[in-house]
Amino acid sequence: MYKGSYLSDQGVVKEVAVKALSKETIEPHQSEEFLREAKVMMTLDHQCIVQLLGVSHGPPVLMVLELVPLGSMLDYLVTHGSAKVATDMELPLWASQIACGMLYLQSKGYVHRDLAARNILLASKYQAKISDFGLSRVVGDKNYYRSETGGRWPVKWYAPECINFGTFSHASDVWSYGVVLWEMYSYGQQPFDGKTGMETVQYIEAGHRLAQPLMATNDVYDNMLMCWQSSPADRPGFDELFKVFSDNPEYMNLTELLLTQDLQQLGM
Repeated sequence: MYKGSYLSDQGVVKEVAVKALSKETIEPHQSEEFLREAKVMMTLDHQCIVQLLGVSHGPPVLMVLELVPLGSMLDYLVTHGSAKVATDMELPLWASQIACGMLYLQSKGYVHRDLAARNILLASKYQAKISDFGLSRVVGDKNYYRSETGGRWPVKWYAPECINFGTFSHASDVWSYGVVLWEMYSYGQQPFDGKTGMETVQYIEAGHRLAQPLMATNDVYDNMLMCWQSSPADRPGFDELFKVFSDNPEYMNLTELLLTQDLQQLGM
């Protein structure tokens, strides 16, 4: 990821992020298809989604994105840990924002296919944004996308049907969301650490799941386990997950938290 300057049609110069897509992310024969999809992706507009401002034809294909100042949520968790990230404040807030952003993508017919803590960026301590649309695909009328290409896959975040059949859906994104929750409440630990991709697949197929993080309550862990149901139909929807993390009375009032942050930014 690089930092650059972007001149808008209105003549305004602003700082942006520039990402080069590798050959492993997008094959040469897929570039035209991706560019067509990118034009649609540029219309996505949501506070919990990193905005795609433009794409170059390449090679290499470059994505111009809004600059998100604090960078990766994963890096932030590892660097600051529980000293600056609370289980009753930032974590449920971020979890609700990620679910909200994924619900928006779902409404537009997109599956993300690479939802992971490394691909969640922080605009501020109180605003998470979903990024990395290099793998995103439109699901169309079938409600799922079937991958026809190989390459390196982040299998430790993938639902069984992704690995076994190459099918991706909103339900498989929910599985990945469960792994993101685990990363968050583990403060950036690696899922299935010490296991190879194949060992991870075998572990999951044997009925095992990631262990409960020390900082996750039983309720939070139960939601992770629901995300990891073997049958896609048994997993919760992003609308349910959003309500869990935005309405839970045990959490701090997130609306007040955001209002406080807004007032601080205004110097009030």
